[in-house]
Amino acid sequence: MKRHGNLFEKIIDINNLRLAHANARKGKTHYSAVRLVDNDPDKFLWQLHNSLKNKTFATSPYTTKQIYEPKPRIIYKLPYFPDRIVHHAIMNVLQPIWDKTFIFDLYSAIPGKGIHTGSYRLRQFLRDRENTRYCLKFDISKFYPSINHEILIQTLRKKIKCKDTLWLLEEIIRSPGGDTNIPIGNYLSQYFSNIYLNEFDHWVKETKHMRHYIRYCDDGVILHKDRGVLQELKRDIASYFYENLDLTLNPKTCIIDVDKHGVDFLGYRCFRYHTLLRKSSAINFKRKIRFIESHSANPSFIVSSIMSSIGWLMHCDSYNMLNKYIYRNKNIILLMEAASEQLNIKNPIINYTR
Repeated sequence: MKRHGNLFEKIIDINNLRLAHANARKGKTHYSAVRLVDNDPDKFLWQLHNSLKNKTFATSPYTTKQIYEPKPRIIYKLPYFPDRIVHHAIMNVLQPIWDKTFIFDLYSAIPGKGIHTGSYRLRQFLRDRENTRYCLKFDISKFYPSINHEILIQTLRKKIKCKDTLWLLEEIIRSPGGDTNIPIGNYLSQYFSNIYLNEFDHWVKETKHMRHYIRYCDDGVILHKDRGVLQELKRDIASYFYENLDLTLNPKTCIIDVDKHGVDFLGYRCFRYHTLLRKSSAINFKRKIRFIESHSANPSFIVSSIMSSIGWLMHCDSYNMLNKYIYRNKNIILLMEAASEQLNIKNPIINYTR
């Protein structure tokens, strides 16, 4: 494996820091911290450059937030300056190197991919009916809190030989918020997870010869024509995780008869010839519509919630649901018109309802 050096100068280059700031501020220009840097970017970015060059940079204290969807988790957040800019600066340089090593069917934190792309890839696999009769659907128990720092750092060293870059990465990995984990919410966390599981992905594809394999973060599906092969593979995966990555396979990992149950993955239930919204997502969608209809919701909330729902439903067979709850729902149409007028924007669903 080729190892890369002389990366640190590229990371701390002032032009790269400017690009990192431009990327990090997208969609966040209303943040006070972003506006502060925008007022005098040269001052702040040169300050950051010098702190990295002199190795006085240290990861800031994390703030935490408890969320409950889709399950209870603690989200860690870092300040915009200097941390988020540093993370983007690192990604600008390292992402092109690492992306070349990943398998094709990895869909988390990869430019041009994502949940919907991964879902469509699964639907493509399901067209091969003969070879996808069964599905091994797995995830990893408490994945982010279980990532072993030493294993992750050794994995990084296999590809990076630049000592200064390794210092910076290790400083972030071992930062106080990451004492026992890789913090969920940290910009680099999902990418670290891709690196951590990269050798496992290649093991599944190249050693176990599983052609129909998709992974998104700590969730994965493997399709095969033989249930027995998948049962043996399930045992082998559990052993691989335990012996090589200090991880535990979720006990709920199971093998599904595709023709009977479809595959519930990445927010959708995929069958051979049609795709539905996941049951829990459908329930939450209907609950959201009822809430908007019965409460005086903020106009921004109304528009963003409705358009977000349309975005999800458009990627599955949801014609009846869209018509019933949005396009032919007079209450929603009126609320969207009023919200759009208050926000001084064109009603975004007008083209759908004509």
